[in-house]
Amino acid sequence: MDGLITHLPANSGKLASLRRRHPRAIRLSLLITTIAVLCGHQLLCAQTVTNQEPPSSVAQATSTQQSLPSPPDLSLIPNAVPLPLPLPPEPAVIESDLPQTRNGDIYSASGNVVVTYRDHILRADTITYDKVTGDVTLLGHVHVSGGDNDESILATHGIYNLNTQIGTFYDVSGSVGLSNQMARSGYVTENPFLFTGRKVVKTGPVNYIIYEGSVTSCLLPHPDWLLIGSKFTLDSRKARATSSTFKLLGVPVFFLPYVTHPIDSDVRQSGILVPTLGYSSSSANTGSKGLSIGDQAYIVLGRSSDLTLGLIFYSLRGYSENATYRYRGLGDNFFNAHFSALQDRGFSFTVPITNNKGVTTITNIFTNQGGQDVTAAFRYRFSPTTRAVGDAEYLSSYIYREAFTENFNQAVSTDILSTLFVTHQKNGYDLDARFDRYQGQKIAPTYLLPGEEVKIFHAPSIDFTALDHHIPGTPLLWSLTSSVAGLKRIQPNFTSSGIIERLDVRPELSLPLSFAGWHTLTSVALRETFYSRSRRIPYSNNPNNPFPPNAPPIEIDNPISRTSVDLSIDIRPPAIERDFVIPTRFQKLLGTDVRHTIEPEITYRNVHGISNFLSLLRFDDTDLAADTNELQYGVTQHLYFRPHINAAKAASEKAKCPTRAVGAVYNPQAIFQDTSEAAVQDVFNPNPRDTNDANGIPSISATAPDTPTTTHARHIDPCTTVAEQPQQEWFSWRITQKMFFAQDFGGAVINTRRNIFDTTLDLSGTAFLVEPRAISPVVSRMRFRTSSHTDFEWDFDYDTGLSKFTSQNFFVDTHEGPFFGGISYARLNAPGRSNTVVINSVTNLVTSSTTNAISDFSQMRILAGIGAPTRPGLSAAASAGIDFNLASAQYVTLQASYNWNCCGLSVEYRKYNLGTVRDEGAYRFNFTLANIGTAGNLRRAEALF
Repeated sequence: MDGLITHLPANSGKLASLRRRHPRAIRLSLLITTIAVLCGHQLLCAQTVTNQEPPSSVAQATSTQQSLPSPPDLSLIPNAVPLPLPLPPEPAVIESDLPQTRNGDIYSASGNVVVTYRDHILRADTITYDKVTGDVTLLGHVHVSGGDNDESILATHGIYNLNTQIGTFYDVSGSVGLSNQMARSGYVTENPFLFTGRKVVKTGPVNYIIYEGSVTSCLLPHPDWLLIGSKFTLDSRKARATSSTFKLLGVPVFFLPYVTHPIDSDVRQSGILVPTLGYSSSSANTGSKGLSIGDQAYIVLGRSSDLTLGLIFYSLRGYSENATYRYRGLGDNFFNAHFSALQDRGFSFTVPITNNKGVTTITNIFTNQGGQDVTAAFRYRFSPTTRAVGDAEYLSSYIYREAFTENFNQAVSTDILSTLFVTHQKNGYDLDARFDRYQGQKIAPTYLLPGEEVKIFHAPSIDFTALDHHIPGTPLLWSLTSSVAGLKRIQPNFTSSGIIERLDVRPELSLPLSFAGWHTLTSVALRETFYSRSRRIPYSNNPNNPFPPNAPPIEIDNPISRTSVDLSIDIRPPAIERDFVIPTRFQKLLGTDVRHTIEPEITYRNVHGISNFLSLLRFDDTDLAADTNELQYGVTQHLYFRPHINAAKAASEKAKCPTRAVGAVYNPQAIFQDTSEAAVQDVFNPNPRDTNDANGIPSISATAPDTPTTTHARHIDPCTTVAEQPQQEWFSWRITQKMFFAQDFGGAVINTRRNIFDTTLDLSGTAFLVEPRAISPVVSRMRFRTSSHTDFEWDFDYDTGLSKFTSQNFFVDTHEGPFFGGISYARLNAPGRSNTVVINSVTNLVTSSTTNAISDFSQMRILAGIGAPTRPGLSAAASAGIDFNLASAQYVTLQASYNWNCCGLSVEYRKYNLGTVRDEGAYRFNFTLANIGTAGNLRRAEALF
């Protein structure tokens, strides 16, 4: 109040007189006046009720906007990032050859000085260290190493702060992320960067500014590629450069005004990828592609997704688009999608065609091999017991994929399956909802013959399964399989009307018993299946063959039920074992002892009640159940051997092994997989961690399981005794056969036709029933594995009635050091419809086509090579697929690569011979710069080594 009175006008005489005579009265009156003025403010007045209409919301908004300031643009305000807490200071250790001096807090040392501070080591001829500020002045032969990014800086002199890790160095040669082990390996792949500069400023623990220098990922002083510029900026994520020149093998190639590249391998960056080039030539009748050039744009959509868009131009065919979207969610959740298409200009060729009167005309044929191929796959986990999985594909033309894919297995594949299912699994119960679509090409189209396709839909199928559950108070087990499905089938001569409903229920009761080494499982099941529609049996003139050749199914509206009783007895006699001691002179090769085991098995099965098999429409294996009365018998043999141990060497190595805790679970493999302290503790963990979720799927963070006993370890574990060494399987051979007491399978067998039932599919994938028969072919599966470097397998089905092999498959695979090779042979001579075309070897034209009742194939695959993708120097490999029936090679691939210090060149010639669709020779290459990228069209997934 005194201040208010003091600042009243000085010329107010009357007021000044009153002030002198009544100072307290003046002060009181001014206080009352001030309070009265404040109380009269509009914000303190009582609200007055009025009958006037309030202003409109627009007017209120306008008034508010005029009276209030504009809100700030949040996009212009940077996000707040918490600064890392400073580390507490630690003492620096200084070592030197010459005596050290101290002046207050300043330390000086000379003669091979080494300063150790946390994870940093500083070396120089002379060093001055300020203990208070942490500044270090280095002179002569400066070397700074360590840190979170494994830095190594060589300089003539510099200044460095130990606390902030900030400094300046001159005449520098250094590296980031290059460990000593990687420096010795030569061709590095872990995204290190090496740099030189007249001046290097370290602005943070992992931040650098390089002036008048160079950057590379190759080993100095003679790098394969080099980026030279006036200024580079490196941080933990990216390297940036302005006005730089790219040199390859010492030759300037590009001038780049601005360029960036990620240093952290986990960092993704949007941009244009390296272009790809290629060339292919084909025969005149299958269409050449000519010169191809393509490029892709990579777009980062966020932390968990990205998009790749590409375009390829074929000089003789047109444009091909492609796109790939990837998303990775929590845990195992993901979504991937890929699209490819070709806008084909097509090609024309002339064909001589002879009609039934013997007149030959020249016809011009135009062929368009364009199409689209879309694939998508996802997995989403709702809970530990519930997940959704999908894998779908849409292909508009088989010819498009056969003519333009670079993968041979995909080019000859004629089946497309799209599946979407949701499953809930808990306590041995499984509830699934499945939608799927099968599309299969049965006859390949030519310009003379149309193709044939079969499509089958489950739209949808709801399945409920209960695994074996004990009935309380009894040794019995019960289980249940059931499904409700909507089905549809489409083929050239038949299309089912609408959706056909099917209900299938199969409860089962089983009794497991064991006595004196014998094990038996007796089970009885009742199965009931209902169909809303059925198939009419036309009955031709031959009662043994009710369906005429190539007769299409005839659907009728009559519903039909199938009822069956399934009785089975599975008997496993005691296994026969014997151990053999290996003579000393053979122990190095065969081990110390060999165990031979013989495991017999006998199964009797009787299914009866299905008398209407021929009246059922076919959609899947559920519809293949038929009456049977059969006995299956077989035997499996194993040879196990125990590796030989050098006693003297084992004793010296065993001294280095950790002490085992009492009662602990011993896991010796873990020692060699992870040498961290936590891993060593887990080696003897009495309660190993469960790495699977509720559905039995391994956790994404789980380590790989131990090597199975059927795989031979390359080295013997020195931390185990002879008794602890696991016996490893060397040889296994399973032989089995079935005897049929009901040879006609309840009247389901049709003569001179291929018959497939569920009981024959369980035995072999090769069809053998063309008439009633009492015995099946002998099924043999043999595997021989002497080490982790060699595999041999021979599988065959031998038909004793026809005295021939209906199928044979064998392969040999070996690899030792840089050498690898393999050979496989597949022979099929079994009942089954096949379409055979005869092609003129000169014109590459189809001259005739026949349909056979026997499938006859004889093919071989060969692979041999030396090298590896990152092997320095030369690597080479070759592979081929040979069709003996056609006396031609379906494909031939020749690859060679040469890797320098940090770049590599790969070239390939690939030959396809796929009949009238593709007869092509393609040349491809790629040039790889370590940690930069690849130019070319030879993908890593297609390499032979």
